[in-house]
Amino acid sequence: MKGLQIPERFTGTIYMFVYSNPTSALYGMLSVQHYELYETDEKILLGSIDIDIPLDHTGSLDKQVEHLRASKRKIIDEASAKSGQIDEAIESLLAIEYKGDEQ
Repeated sequence: MKGLQIPERFTGTIYMFVYSNPTSALYGMLSVQHYELYETDEKILLGSIDIDIPLDHTGSLDKQVEHLRASKRKIIDEASAKSGQIDEAIESLLAIEYKGDEQ
């Protein structure tokens, strides 16, 4: 797997829009995208701006590695919790003792 390659600069047009569907969880949220936006029932174009900005890619590899490590820890923690629940269910089933027809 290759690391994310962050360029030194971004030059292009940014389009700002708002989500306009009141049934959406994103309703009213402002957002931007770097490719041309056409208005739809879901989005209203607010404007655009041409930009040329330097990007800070210092330490990006370290940040990516830490993000992957955090993701791995989260997955292991979730799996461990589920495994514990399964173990408890197994022990609960094994603890059920058949007494037969006691009268």
